[in-house]
Amino acid sequence: MINRISPRRALSAMGLLLAFGGQASIALAGTSGGIAGIVTDAKTGAPISGVRLQISSPSQSVTATTDAHGRYIVFALQPDDYTVSAEKDGYDGRSISDEAVFADQTQQYDLKLTPASQDSSSGGATQ
Repeated sequence: MINRISPRRALSAMGLLLAFGGQASIALAGTSGGIAGIVTDAKTGAPISGVRLQISSPSQSVTATTDAHGRYIVFALQPDDYTVSAEKDGYDGRSISDEAVFADQTQQYDLKLTPASQDSSSGGATQ
């Protein structure tokens, strides 16, 4: 004797699978965000490679360095307000504050660095 599953039971089982399977995707929603941007020369507009970035908030602090195209990106940041500080020899440092990060989003914060004047030494971060 062969047991057959009725179409009604098969549909009920499929409905349950879809209902509970949909819940798994909700549970996988992210809780962190990111910051990305491009650092350029304020006078020429050219991207600056090798810029050291400090990205900090009350909840965490991370560092990054720009690539050959002046780009940087940092993921896994807790939602918070961040200060982004940039420094490179030959340029005045720059700092921007209260840059918001939201869960499941990457915010774009571009920076322009001004070349340091001849009489100043390595630049410090400024507002």
